[in-house]
Amino acid sequence: MKDSADKHAERDPKLIIYCKKWCEYLQELVNLLRAKQQTFTFIDLRFDTKQAKALISELGNPLILPVLFLNGTYHEKPPISKVKSMLDRYQWRKQVDQKYYGTLPVQDHQ
Repeated sequence: MKDSADKHAERDPKLIIYCKKWCEYLQELVNLLRAKQQTFTFIDLRFDTKQAKALISELGNPLILPVLFLNGTYHEKPPISKVKSMLDRYQWRKQVDQKYYGTLPVQDHQ
């Protein structure tokens, strides 16, 4: 995490979901993201082989899907509770930074 002296620039945590098919986990994840009003990008690896190869190069094979890319860190099918915790922490930081610094938080690198 960067210290408070750094410039505060990020509005929302960057979230990309890499998956190959719709599943119960993904439905629960999307419901959580919608409830938190969190924007995200969905990439279906069945149709984006370039991204699939890049992920395999980064994480190894086999991939445990879905993979979440949240603020610079990959998470292979993290528990929904962990995703909620990460988003809650970001929201808390956003509120603190807004209150004390009058600006938005910097990108959080776990």
